Amino acid sequence: MDKDASLLLVSTIERAAHAVALWIERSFADLRLTQAEAHVLAFLAEHAPCSINELHHSFGHKRSTLTSLLDRLESRGWVRREPHPTSRRLVLVQLTDTGGPVAERVSVAVRNLERRVLARAGAESVAEVQRVIAILEEELR
Repeated sequence: MDKDASLLLVSTIERAAHAVALWIERSFADLRLTQAEAHVLAFLAEHAPCSINELHHSFGHKRSTLTSLLDRLESRGWVRREPHPTSRRLVLVQLTDTGGPVAERVSVAVRNLERRVLARAGAESVAEVQRVIAILEEELR
């Protein structure tokens, strides 16, 4: 492999993830959100209530990291954890009345960002990036 091409994929993904984190920081400075908190809130805006297992599978956080993240969101009054109606083993995460508008604001902003990128890159390019990332995830298992 060409020395100039080494770490091309991993460093590009890392740079993009860092750019997203900085965008979140700027876009939601008043909320002081971390990137992980913003992504969980956006997910909950679309899928709440959902189990902690669903969040874990969607984002791949360590369970202890996800618990800490939910603790922070809960302490801000944006989410609550409640028993699952059909399983004593599962816990549901629900947005609160205060958290719903915050989550919706984040979700709308992320969807708008994705729409702008999709409009510029095209669906085929996005599908190819998703394929490459799926292969990377397989290699990392």
